[in-house]
Amino acid sequence: MRNTYFTSYFPLISLLLFSTSFSISTVMYVSELLKKVGIYSSMLDFFSESEMKIALFALFALFYFMVFAALKLIANTVTELSFLFFSQDKEGVTLKKIRAGSAFYLAGGAVSLFLVQFSWVIAAVFLLSTLCYFVFTIYQASSMVTSWSLIGMVLFNILFWFVFTLGLFYLFLRLYNGVINSLPI
Repeated sequence: MRNTYFTSYFPLISLLLFSTSFSISTVMYVSELLKKVGIYSSMLDFFSESEMKIALFALFALFYFMVFAALKLIANTVTELSFLFFSQDKEGVTLKKIRAGSAFYLAGGAVSLFLVQFSWVIAAVFLLSTLCYFVFTIYQASSMVTSWSLIGMVLFNILFWFVFTLGLFYLFLRLYNGVINSLPI
């Protein structure tokens, strides 16, 4: 008999693994940037090198954990909304089936720990894990929906993430322009 809660801790471990990978990579980048700017040596007057790296790691780990947790919450909500709109599954059988898909993120998080030297490769691993999870979810849902409902689910997810990303890009662009325009140049 298989325990249905066996994979329930995978998302938390995946969040921790990806947060750790991105944090280590960011600390390495920020340390080099601070050395080039010349701030690093003056910061060593207040902190030892290991204390500074640990503090930066804790800061970035918390930041990345919050970002990934928010993305997971949004993704779960969008997935369940697409099932609400397009699936005829009333008991939630499909949701139980797709829970095992978190193993893609767990594997991606484990791989990302070995790639901390290259932040863009970590991002690529995260996107590949997301694509694998999406394909797995659609495959599992295909047995419970019609072909038109399946197309609707795919389009709903793609359109949501496109609009969400476009909205974030627009927000950051407006923020950047506001900061640049407020500078006394």
